[in-house]
Amino acid sequence: MTNDAFSAAASLDELLTRTQQALASMRSRVAVHADGEPIELIRAEGVAADGRVRAVAVQGGRLHSVAVDPELAGEPLDVLCRHVVAAANAALAELDARVSASARADTDALAARLGGLPDQAEMFSRAMHEVAARMRRDRDDVSRAVRPA
Repeated sequence: MTNDAFSAAASLDELLTRTQQALASMRSRVAVHADGEPIELIRAEGVAADGRVRAVAVQGGRLHSVAVDPELAGEPLDVLCRHVVAAANAALAELDARVSASARADTDALAARLGGLPDQAEMFSRAMHEVAARMRRDRDDVSRAVRPA
């Protein structure tokens, strides 16, 4: 029976380890709909050319939209492209900062909740040891009571 208690405690410890590993990998994951499109929980906007070029990025590192003021139509194409790239990069940088902050808050909260599990695993292990000891004592008591004198 003692081996069962050790096995249960080891299983609980393994579960805790796997949960902590999953928690660490959560930071890099993105929530998605069933069709594979990202859930737009977090959005960020970047601007360039004095606000005449705007880019919106969404969680998952994807551009949602790019808007260019028609007044820029007369600009050379390479200049216009630089403005679009600058706005997109600004949006993606802001998005990265927001996602990181959100993930940190989520994982910190989860880590705090999981922080008590090692203590609970130890209490569980002690309880299982006590149960096993009681069962051995009871078995020994029954064996003594059943033996012929």
